[in-house]
Amino acid sequence: MSPNLVFLLDLFISLTASLFAVLLVRFISDPFGNLTRFMGLWLLFSAIFSSLGFWFTGTYKMVIRHSSYKSIGKIVGAVTCKEVGLAAIVLLGSIKYYAVSIEWLVLLMDALLSFVFLLLMRVFVVVMFDLARNSVQQEVRRIGVLIYGVGDTSVAMANRLELSDNYRVEGFLSSRAECRDTVILSKPVYVYSKIDDMKQIKDKADFHCIIFTSDDPEKRKANLISYCMDMGIHIISEKLLDNPDLASFNKNLANEVAASNEFIEDGMTTFERTVKRAIDCVLAFILLIVFSPLFLICWIAVKLEDGGPAIYRQERIGRFGKPFKILKFRSMKVDAEASGPALFSGDKDDRLTKVGRFLRAHHLDELPQLWNVFMGDMAFVGPRPERKFYIDQISKVDPRYFYLYQIRPGVTSYATLRNGYTDSMEKMLTRLEYDLYYLKHRSWWFDIRILGMTFLSIVFGKKF
Repeated sequence: MSPNLVFLLDLFISLTASLFAVLLVRFISDPFGNLTRFMGLWLLFSAIFSSLGFWFTGTYKMVIRHSSYKSIGKIVGAVTCKEVGLAAIVLLGSIKYYAVSIEWLVLLMDALLSFVFLLLMRVFVVVMFDLARNSVQQEVRRIGVLIYGVGDTSVAMANRLELSDNYRVEGFLSSRAECRDTVILSKPVYVYSKIDDMKQIKDKADFHCIIFTSDDPEKRKANLISYCMDMGIHIISEKLLDNPDLASFNKNLANEVAASNEFIEDGMTTFERTVKRAIDCVLAFILLIVFSPLFLICWIAVKLEDGGPAIYRQERIGRFGKPFKILKFRSMKVDAEASGPALFSGDKDDRLTKVGRFLRAHHLDELPQLWNVFMGDMAFVGPRPERKFYIDQISKVDPRYFYLYQIRPGVTSYATLRNGYTDSMEKMLTRLEYDLYYLKHRSWWFDIRILGMTFLSIVFGKKF
């Protein structure tokens, strides 16, 4: 773990603690003015004295897998340096407020939150880093596979994968009738001829994808590709076996994937993804607490209007193509999709309730998605999750949609900011281009820019 990355992470956490200290004091105290100016100055000086504290104490040079008095002492020293600097600024009058007690209360909350956040984040990142390796192995690298074909190359591939931590070979797949009831390397050979056979094989074997070897004498057949995509079975070529974040490939792409360099990989490293997930989880937890009064107000407002459920749950497709239930405050009538899936057509959509129209206009309907972020179904930034109904339509036109399965969908996205709300297939395809650009170029800084642009868009009332 690079000391520079640890330094930046600690600085981010320290500033987050300062921000929430100001907001928390503002929430529990009487209303006062100049909040924006006070917050800006407080964060500016917090950044300066936090950096000095980390540099003097060297906290970023000491990242260990267990808590110790020495590591805790360094964090305390860094926080003390920060708070002493802020206290000096308050005494000098550089940060002036109407009530002096407010400044010292913010300082006290800042010290407490800074220490707790830094300590928890340090432990959390290390734990998440370990869990991420196991998670990748369980969800991606230790997936059950069938190897297509029974030739020497296929058998050699099975031997290779048996020694790998990445895959679990469940058997072989062939269209040759003479291979029925055959066993190779103690693995059964499953024979298919029609879609019903594939359904029976899927019931018998615990696998999620089929691997084609590069020079398999039994060439991949178009009908098998079609079967697999209809059933949600991934197609993987030997060329991409060592990629830790495998995408799903549809029938058009699978025929050419071995010879194609079009595959778009995640722009983030494993460490960057781990830190991103850790920050998402902590921030989601904090925001769930901070916005809990607003949650209650929205819940009551939706409930009182028509007596229907306040929370709307809808199945979306997430990372690795796994479905999950996205949560929103219900903004439409209870029977809004009684006649089938339909895209939201804007403020003039007659399915909106009065409360729902207000929630949509101010993006309050998406607050419950903080729980999706906390649980790991979503991230703060990523492609907007879509329903399978529309994914199937998009994929028929542009099969690259499945590359997005490498990453978690997001509450906000680069595509949403640039393309707005998608109410047509043309906009969906344009959104896909932006999402693929984000996938390839995403980074911590890119995410921060997207979050900042989203915040400004909401503040200035931009519709998206």
